[in-house]
Parts: sequence; structure tokens; C-alpha cells
Amino acid sequence: MSGVFNAIATKVCLAAGLAVLAGATTLLAQDDPVRLALDRLVAAYPIALAGHDGKVLRWRDGTVMPVSDSAEKKTFAETLRHASITDQFRIPYPRGAFDKPPAVDADPGRFRNTGFFTKMYGDCRTGQVTPRLVSLPWLPKIWGQSIRITSVNGVDAHLRAVSAEIDALPEKIKRAAYPIAGTYNCRAVADTGQPSPHGYGIAIDLNTAWSDYWYWRPHDGPVVYRNRMPEEIVTIFEKHGFIWGGKWYHFDTMHFEFRPELLVAQ
Repeated sequence: MSGVFNAIATKVCLAAGLAVLAGATTLLAQDDPVRLALDRLVAAYPIALAGHDGKVLRWRDGTVMPVSDSAEKKTFAETLRHASITDQFRIPYPRGAFDKPPAVDADPGRFRNTGFFTKMYGDCRTGQVTPRLVSLPWLPKIWGQSIRITSVNGVDAHLRAVSAEIDALPEKIKRAAYPIAGTYNCRAVADTGQPSPHGYGIAIDLNTAWSDYWYWRPHDGPVVYRNRMPEEIVTIFEKHGFIWGGKWYHFDTMHFEFRPELLVAQ
């Protein structure tokens, strides 16, 4: 039962943190986008993070992390492979419906600081992630097979809520959500070699038959955007703190990833 109570506590703390932040957005660091981004980060992960001073991020266990690497004018490719904590907010995530393909190299959420995510969720290569994984049935009304996702930050509870709401959609829409292509997988991202969010247990890939991925096609020139994922599914995921890879120039429309810091106060 302790796991249930922990999950509930996590959701309550997260909801409270996001509500406070959303209500106070106009008062928080309007003239300092870095501080505002860090405010959102702390509010999104209230159990793990204690605060920041604009230069370092303070964890509740006493760990201190610099938020910037002081590197200026990094290229897109360099930032993908060597993102600082503040780089994670460089490209705003466009929550909700959008009416045109993303701009060139606009991949909000793909800049991930490895140190931050490894500290938060563990290093899958050394066995730190699997003890925190839990199993849950995905779309139990129509599919019901078990998937594994992390319990850290209540990600499992948020994904259960996503599953329940998608399960209530009409069959012609929710068909895009199963069978899934995967959740936890200790691997690297195909085009960067950096740790995949799947290795942290915070991501899910949906039905490949309804999905499009830029890397599946020749990619030696401009990327031609494609998408068949229903908007209703995207909306549900975003409601519960997951960003969608369909809003990336380097699109991955099956991919959803728990990143509430990119969705708060929007």
C-alpha cells in the first residue's frame, strides 16, 4: 500500500506545485526567462527538487547542479548531445492544436541534460531504473496487456489516467494507441547516441501502424513532415504531463514522454 500512497502524494504535490505556478506566472521572473524556466522545473518535480538561485539547481537530498555549461552558440547537433539544464527550455513546447509543421530543427523536449535525468530516474545501464518500474495494464477495456513504466514522480499514475481516458474514446480513434511499440528499454536514441527517455522509464511508443518517424525515411535533406496520430490522443497525453514527438521537426509521432516542466503555466 505504501506505493499507492506515494503515488497519490506525488500527484497531489505536483498538482499543487503546478497550480501555484500557473496562478503566479505573471509575478515570477517576467524579465528573466532562465529563472522562469527553472521555477517551472522545480514546480514540476516538487518531491525531488528544492529550489534554485538562477545558477544552480538544488535537490532535496542536498545535491547541487549547475544549470548552465556557459557554452555559447552551440549548434543544434551539439545541443542534442551536450544539453545543459537550461538548454532543455530553449525551444518552447507548443501545447494544444497546431496548424503547421514545426520549423526546421524545432524539437521541443529533445534537448535533455543527461545528468539531470540520470539523477532523477537512475542509470539503466547499472540497474538503477528497473527497481522503480511498475507494471500496469494498457487500455484494459480493449487490449489490456501489461506495460512497464517508472513510479518516480508518479509517472505510472499519470499513465494510468491517460490509459483510462484513451480507453473511453471511440474505437476508430483509440486504435492508434495499441498495440504499443514499447515503454521501458535501456537503449540510446538512434540519431544521437544519447540515453533514450525509454531508458528512464518515462516514455511510451504507440501503434507503429498509425505512426510516422523521420528516421525511417531517407534523411539526407529537408525533413518532410507526416502525421496520422489522432489529436484526441495527443490532447489526453498533454493533459497528464506528456509531450508528443509529433511536435518535433524530427518527428516521432508514436512517442510520448513525461515532461511536465514543458507544459506547466501554459
